[in-house]
Amino acid sequence: MNQHFMRIYRKMDIQDIKEHLLICGDLSSNCEKCKAINIKIDAVECPECHTQFRYITFRNIRSHWPKLQKMSEERPYLSFIDFDDYTRITGALKAREFLK
Repeated sequence: MNQHFMRIYRKMDIQDIKEHLLICGDLSSNCEKCKAINIKIDAVECPECHTQFRYITFRNIRSHWPKLQKMSEERPYLSFIDFDDYTRITGALKAREFLK
């Protein structure tokens, strides 16, 4: 089987993503819901707020490509979110709320 990663666009609830998102950087990961930091990338839930991670995003996907491939096999229930798309959408929502 010849499988590769590719972007797929579909409508999703941004609030649901924010509630269950693990953001991975080069040195540490953090929970988007409670902003807890230094979470292990293989954590199933946040150690502070105990939210289940159903989504994961990488600040720099190029440096984490091997981790993405491994995680997709070990944790098939995870959905991978593009970090740039996520920050663009959440930023636009914050701006809209501020200008109300």
